[in-house]
Amino acid sequence: MTVIPPVISAFTAGILILLQTALVFAAVNQRRQHGPSIGESADINVTRAVRRHGNLAENAAIFIACVALLELLGGGRLWVEVLCAAFVIARLSHAFGLSLKNTVNGFRVVGVVLTVAVGIALGGRLILVAAPYLRG
Repeated sequence: MTVIPPVISAFTAGILILLQTALVFAAVNQRRQHGPSIGESADINVTRAVRRHGNLAENAAIFIACVALLELLGGGRLWVEVLCAAFVIARLSHAFGLSLKNTVNGFRVVGVVLTVAVGIALGGRLILVAAPYLRG
């Protein structure tokens, strides 16, 4: 069996790390402007910037690990492409929604719902693809 490198996952990881880096710079910039350099801030702009960064960090690593496993197990190129595209759209939507003055908005809701849907689909697909290998 020839192992094909998880190139779709790697490409998606590249997009996500660039997004993560942009969100880091935004959070650092807000902390420099409004303080504090560490810990909680009373300034809503700092809080939003930190949450945009933190929320992506909370979700992206586990997503990339799981989607790379799916790709390596031969879980279907179309599945991997759709899940990766949906996840990137979800995270961009969520970050944008969290940037708006009214944080209860369609962008944020779409970001959360799509992230959860992708997680459920990815987890289910991983179980289906991996299960035959458990038989030995």
